[in-house]
Amino acid sequence: MTASPTRGAAIELVTVGHELLLGHTVDTNAAYAGQRFADAGVRVVRRATVGDNPADIAEAVSSALDRTGMVLTTGGLGPTRDDITKHVVSELLGMPLAFNDEIWAELLARWQRIGRVPSESNRTQAMVPTGAMVLPNRWGTAPGLWIPSPRGTVIMLPGVPNEMRNLLDHEVVPRLVDQGGGVVRSRTLRTAGIAESALAELVDPVEEELAPLTLAYLPDVAGVDLRLTAWQLPAAEADARLTAGSARLRDLAGQWIYGEGDDDLAAVLLTAARAAGRRIAVAESCTGGLLGGRITAIPGSSDCFVGGVIAYHDAVKTALLGVP
Repeated sequence: MTASPTRGAAIELVTVGHELLLGHTVDTNAAYAGQRFADAGVRVVRRATVGDNPADIAEAVSSALDRTGMVLTTGGLGPTRDDITKHVVSELLGMPLAFNDEIWAELLARWQRIGRVPSESNRTQAMVPTGAMVLPNRWGTAPGLWIPSPRGTVIMLPGVPNEMRNLLDHEVVPRLVDQGGGVVRSRTLRTAGIAESALAELVDPVEEELAPLTLAYLPDVAGVDLRLTAWQLPAAEADARLTAGSARLRDLAGQWIYGEGDDDLAAVLLTAARAAGRRIAVAESCTGGLLGGRITAIPGSSDCFVGGVIAYHDAVKTALLGVP
């Protein structure tokens, strides 16, 4: 796999919460942020998960700023005692927290609309580091923060996935796009029936020809995906280069390539059978119905798939399938 290029804006992710380290909560925020930042032309170069510990949060954010000058944190903006991320970052950057009357008024109005009375602890959600830009949270009570500082930029979002994703999409990504000028886009070619090493022998010789695109090999039990990526290019140029690069890979390994993107091998098989006017039946043994299950999982497969036999015992193989 080739290394990521160093060109373009870079960011690091720090997700905060004991629940993430304990495995009680799956960290979907980091995966979503990685996808959205790629769309904005920003490379995620590192991600870290730390618990609700001041020293660990400070070390993770400080190290990220030293390396890239930009970091996104999620979690720790709520009203409870373990929501400490904002306090830690405020102290780290030397930007004292100050009470924001406008945020508090908006929170009071929101609670009034739903017939709730805020507790005193909710006032902490209106505390903002001096000099921070407030990212209004229409989906929850903890606003996001965009904090420019001499050390770099810290973007802070709540850890609740719905709130984090909406703030990222509507407040953070548009700002990054305005600051950028290029996109990061990928195209994936899916292969089956060939080992990664054999596939590399076929396509490795053209990697330099594909530049500035990068080529990655993504092996899986079902096959090996080839992923081409354009980094920090104008959108039209990225699309044109990906189209040309994909065609070049097909020239070299076309007999092993069955689709692109999220194409499913079973769905591709059904499409080919329909086009040829053929019907499909399967006989399985050790796979125990896996093949038939993959095919019948595709909606509408009954117009093409007849059925299958799972013949495990040798006597059944002989009686039903004519295996000697």
